[in-house]
Amino acid sequence: MKRYWRLFRPHYVETQKLALPVIIAQVGQITVGLVDNMMIDQLGKTELAAAAFANTLFALPLIFGMGFSMAITPLTGKAFGSSDFNNLKGLKKGAFITNILMAIVLGLACYGLYWSMPHMQQPENIIPHSRSFFSIISLSIIPLMIFLSGKQLSEGLSNTRVAMAVTLIANVINILGNYMLIFGNWGAPALGLNGAGISTLTARLVMAICIILFIRRLKPLQKSNADISISQTFGHVKDIVKLGIPMGLHMFSEASAFIVAGLMIGWISDTGLAAHQIVMSLSTFGFMLYQGIGAGTTIRISQFSARQVPILMRQASNASLQIVIAMVFIISSGFILLRNWLPQLFTNDAEVIAMASKMIIVLVIFQLFDAFQIIYSSILRGMADATIPGLLTLISYFGIAIPFSYWAAFKGGFNEIGIWLGFPVGLGICALLFHFRIQKLHKKAMLSQLTGS
Repeated sequence: MKRYWRLFRPHYVETQKLALPVIIAQVGQITVGLVDNMMIDQLGKTELAAAAFANTLFALPLIFGMGFSMAITPLTGKAFGSSDFNNLKGLKKGAFITNILMAIVLGLACYGLYWSMPHMQQPENIIPHSRSFFSIISLSIIPLMIFLSGKQLSEGLSNTRVAMAVTLIANVINILGNYMLIFGNWGAPALGLNGAGISTLTARLVMAICIILFIRRLKPLQKSNADISISQTFGHVKDIVKLGIPMGLHMFSEASAFIVAGLMIGWISDTGLAAHQIVMSLSTFGFMLYQGIGAGTTIRISQFSARQVPILMRQASNASLQIVIAMVFIISSGFILLRNWLPQLFTNDAEVIAMASKMIIVLVIFQLFDAFQIIYSSILRGMADATIPGLLTLISYFGIAIPFSYWAAFKGGFNEIGIWLGFPVGLGICALLFHFRIQKLHKKAMLSQLTGS
């Protein structure tokens, strides 16, 4: 046991050291989201519903952009791991150019969504508010993608504290801006829902400015005085796009699958939809922790990959899995014990509470598979393997999970709970497929080391 502890302890420490700032930043984002909703709720149900509709639509290009940007981390990690500082300087330039270009593409997608909003069968009274709010927050896609460029670069350099600091600063600005612009405090005009949009846009502009200032101070990016040619920059842009598109599709397909599940529950009952929203909010707590460990895992795997030490890659991978298994056990135990009480934090409706408590049981089952697939996908990102995992994700969610949910709900007689039964099935199969993919890549890396190729 002592030998086992000595073997894995350094991996536990390093992974958690990288993960903690990511988790803190995510907690801050969730907190700001809750505060936003509380402030907007004071304007009335129409404004709250309008904001929810606009944010749901904006999440689609945003999630793709976040996934796309993740390609920067393993590429940076590999260059940093092999001390290739000229490559790091080129990646920095390529990362910002690529993400700005992607921001323009995502901005055009937002434009299309804006004009489609009246045709999405939503209550007519919320459409004017939603379109106005959406048009403001859509402008934030450019500064947000600039921020993500710097965030992923710094994480590839094993520095997760920069993004945490910038995010927390922006969160404070967002809350203060909401207080000032939504209600007209401190001499500002009362802009209502649009005030919340302007506050969000301002906070994201600050994020972009701050990350640029922070990035300029990172020592690994200052160690090269080489001039980066246009052809070298184009090469880095090409590498990021090649890796980023399947990563973006991976995250997009996962998020959109849960959105589709919510739509199907809405076909059955309002009670089921309310319960679904509550339990999805609870699931975010576990997801946030696992995603933080996943970010640390990607960084470490990418650097070990650059040094061509597959044994350390395997040890780091196993250590991350062990960490999330412990997390799942603790979190799931709490969910099971408190499953009848937790929904009461969100509603007093007895039917919604009863439905949510049943969904929590399914949540406990799929949490383990979700944690596994998050870590496995993070390992694959660290290995710069994205195309095949992207296809496996698409198959798992839309080829298996969603059809199974539909069958269980509408044909199998499980109704609202049936929609949730598709989650552990899809996530379990996705995790298993990722596991086989990782084993194949590990064997290839070991063979390459033995043969010296």
